Amino acid sequence: MTTSASGGPLEREVRLSATVIAQDEELRIGDCLASLGFCDEVVVVDGGSRDRTRAIALQTGARVVGRPFDDFAQQHAFANANTRGRWILSLDADERVSPSLAQEIRAVVDRTDDAASHAAFELPFQNHFRGIPLRHGGLWPDRHVRLYRRDRCRADPSRAVHEKLLVDGTVGRLVAPVLHFGWTSLAQALQKNERYADAAARALHARGTRGSWLRMIGKPMWRFLRGSLLQLGFLDGRAGALVALVRAHEAFARESRLWELTHFAEAERDRLR
Repeated sequence: MTTSASGGPLEREVRLSATVIAQDEELRIGDCLASLGFCDEVVVVDGGSRDRTRAIALQTGARVVGRPFDDFAQQHAFANANTRGRWILSLDADERVSPSLAQEIRAVVDRTDDAASHAAFELPFQNHFRGIPLRHGGLWPDRHVRLYRRDRCRADPSRAVHEKLLVDGTVGRLVAPVLHFGWTSLAQALQKNERYADAAARALHARGTRGSWLRMIGKPMWRFLRGSLLQLGFLDGRAGALVALVRAHEAFARESRLWELTHFAEAERDRLR
């Protein structure tokens, strides 16, 4: 064992921290955390789970910190503040790092020429519906910035849903995918849309966007036609067709909630989950 000058053990350098935002994810978080064994530390931010999410995370050796969920931007900022690594890999509980991506990431963070490195990297996401990989419909390669230098990136506070990073520097690209299992069934997908719709509509309303019948009808219709036809989603068969409908429903749920916020003052007091 390596020891310090005082005779005690030296703490291992933390170059790569993984963060996972989770709430009531006992069915999926175990596989997510199992894919992060190549990281130097794993931090799970629990938003107030009522199931075994915290216990499962602790069993894997992750460090669990709690924060009542309000929005994704704040949760990610809190997660980043509780890490020690120079680099951060940010995942959700329904995402997994493929073995080839783990090798790519480790090669990036273990380089010694950090001054010449990108500030962040986009990772391609391989989306699945009921375990079926989707190659069309605008869902491959579905790139997101999820690997970044802690000192050069921060969460955009104006993006409460579909969070975005503000990056001080250049952004590179990695090749191997994150495996994303966000849609396990049609029922789960529609419930997820309803949960996100309120937060997304509130964020739009706060920025001055107002709902209308045209948006409420046009946005879902365009989302379906673009995904299923223009982006060739039909080539993914039944899974592709259902996902095109799910994404159209997502737009309708958001726009109808925005319309309600626009035309009914008391709708601001609604708390929908």
